[in-house]
Amino acid sequence: MRVRRASGDAPGTAVTFRGRGLATRTGGRLLLLVCPHCSQRNGRRGTERGVCEWCAYEPSPDDIELVGETAQQA
Repeated sequence: MRVRRASGDAPGTAVTFRGRGLATRTGGRLLLLVCPHCSQRNGRRGTERGVCEWCAYEPSPDDIELVGETAQQA
């Protein structure tokens, strides 16, 4: 899966939140691309802040799973 880079950052690790949404983990930052709560694609400002611009969802680090990890467990 190809993950969009933000502001010229190096490619990060694609993650989900218990199988929902989509984010990129780059170093210590979490870039929220698709909200796991409302399923909306996040805008640039929300992505960079790590918060959903639509519903103000703030992801919990406890819910992070690598993309594909959920499919391997099934």
